[in-house]
Amino acid sequence: MVKDQPDGPRSLSRADEIGNRYGLVRPPELTAEIATRRWRELNRLIHACMVLHGVGRDRRPFQRLLRTAGTLVGAARGILYVRCDDESGLELAASSGFPRGVPERLRVGGELALAALRVGKPLLVSRPTEAPLDEESRLLGESSCVSFPILREGQPWGVVQLLRSEAFSEEEAVLLWMYALVVEDALPSLAKEARAAEAPASGSPHPSLVSLSVFETKLDWELECVLWGGRSCSLLRVSFDSAAGGEKREEILRQGKVLRVLRSCLRPSDLLTPGPSGDLLIFLPEMDSPEAQQAAQKIRRALIQSRVLGEETAVIRSLHIAQATCPDQGRRGEDLLKALESQT
Repeated sequence: MVKDQPDGPRSLSRADEIGNRYGLVRPPELTAEIATRRWRELNRLIHACMVLHGVGRDRRPFQRLLRTAGTLVGAARGILYVRCDDESGLELAASSGFPRGVPERLRVGGELALAALRVGKPLLVSRPTEAPLDEESRLLGESSCVSFPILREGQPWGVVQLLRSEAFSEEEAVLLWMYALVVEDALPSLAKEARAAEAPASGSPHPSLVSLSVFETKLDWELECVLWGGRSCSLLRVSFDSAAGGEKREEILRQGKVLRVLRSCLRPSDLLTPGPSGDLLIFLPEMDSPEAQQAAQKIRRALIQSRVLGEETAVIRSLHIAQATCPDQGRRGEDLLKALESQT
């Protein structure tokens, strides 16, 4: 991973050197000259600002943001990075125009992206002569690149890199910087807009359950909301030993009682789905690790006291509730599921 301070001052001086050489000199201000010469791009900028109001209702708002920025300047390719929680580097959040996917080496950012984040202004690079940047340019797949940072509440949050064969102009970089300022202003509300959207249909015959596909869709949606600047979200996995024997009808009724007990402990926004191993997965949006621990304790206490799983002493031994929270245990659904598995 490209890190902020792997070698102390030397690393910072390298980022500063790139920033000083390729950084945009002009401020993010719309002048009469730019408005006259770039009226087409200016119209696209106005449209892009309007589009941002609907981004929060997307399942994948990062993709919309990146695509809108690319349309603004006619970029063939684009990458959006967000900063890691531990501030050690960058990670890929969205990409466009890479038929075979973003090269593995670029999935954690490159020198240009990190330098743009470091200096806090757009970088314009076209056919660089330095060997490392030339190699990076070849991996990006286009000869010209503009990298512009995005802040969240005044702190570095992410970097957008747009790519094309024709060199980007300073005026285009100014417009992109203005677009970044609009994005920064919109970031705090995007997660709220996404969560305010209508929840999908359950797709499950039981009223307390949603299908696994709906569950995963909502989970992916919420994980992106966390990256936008929203609160953490958590997963719980409830597993217990099934009673030996018994009729199938009795098992279904017993499961129904379990679901009713679980639902009584949850909020309307929380989702339940059957897990792959006969367990139950619970999704807790906007709930951090301490809150999720409290929810797990509440569920455990309710299941034991209700005796829907059997006698209290037996349930205490057989009932297991695992917890994973984004971003503490990962930013992807598969990371959270692996964290749950590791707790068995």
